[in-house]
Amino acid sequence: MTVAVLASGVDPRVRPRSGVLRQGTDLVHLPHPQRIEGTLLATLIGGDRSVPGLPALAPGVGILPVRIFPEKGDHGEDDWRENTNSCEVITRGIRYAVDHGAGVVLVGDACSDGTSRDMEAALERARRRNVVVVAPNEPIGYGDPPPMPASLPGVIGVGTLAKDGTRWPKYSLKSSVTMVSAPGTATTAVGPDGRSGWTFWGSQPATAWVAATAALVRSKFPRLTPSQVAQAIAVSAHHPEGGYNADVGFGVVNPVQALSAAKDFERRPVAPTATGVGDDAHFGGRQGTIDAARHDPALLAGLGGLVLVSAGALAAAALRLRAARRDAEAVQAYPWISAT
Repeated sequence: MTVAVLASGVDPRVRPRSGVLRQGTDLVHLPHPQRIEGTLLATLIGGDRSVPGLPALAPGVGILPVRIFPEKGDHGEDDWRENTNSCEVITRGIRYAVDHGAGVVLVGDACSDGTSRDMEAALERARRRNVVVVAPNEPIGYGDPPPMPASLPGVIGVGTLAKDGTRWPKYSLKSSVTMVSAPGTATTAVGPDGRSGWTFWGSQPATAWVAATAALVRSKFPRLTPSQVAQAIAVSAHHPEGGYNADVGFGVVNPVQALSAAKDFERRPVAPTATGVGDDAHFGGRQGTIDAARHDPALLAGLGGLVLVSAGALAAAALRLRAARRDAEAVQAYPWISAT
């Protein structure tokens, strides 16, 4: 299984524990990249043989690096951010990952500076090729519009948890975009200098937890569709009271139980679609966003949030949700990184 890491680039010296670091692409085209965040994400997920004993979330995967943004401090970074449509770059990164053999795509950034049509088409391409896309539900400022791609159908939106296990507002919006949450606390990984003394926190390690879980499920059960992988992750999470809320989604990701749930789903036919939704309307595309079917209000009492679903997506789990207004603070969402 190959995980595409769409971030700031991955140091070419990284050696995943069992998989390989594949040749990727640079969509930023600025010289002398630091490649810090992307390298930390890659080594957290796949490990690095240069540091024996360092844990990896999914040690058997290969890594496909796709540079979609510069690091803070990279040469020309300010001008690049001012003059670049980041949604367009993320869309190109998703297409590249899908076309170059990724089974899971981790998008390490969020955007709101473009229309969703092209990105929805890229996500439809991913779905048709059985590729799972994971992205953070992180604040992006400017009144906090829904972050893309996490807010689009077909994407597993990830919330970030603080040390006490609750939503970390600085890195995670309170909204129905969150499907599941994961720890965003200080996490050790190997940096671009090959040392393990790097720590990072925020939405990036949280998203890595969920992307790694999706990779484990896809590796073990390659016949599952992206919607079945999402459902296995959702129903196996450590649920909050009531089963779902807009703070943590379906709860804290649980990789071991996700594998157990996926085993059950492999034995079943694909879940029935929502009433009135055609089979060609999955995960965006020409039909656009499709809401979950309306249900008896008695079944929805006490639950918060609405997961935007298409045919087959999250099946019965998603149908237990109700609409909720987004309520979030405009906070900076860039994760901090340190090297000791």
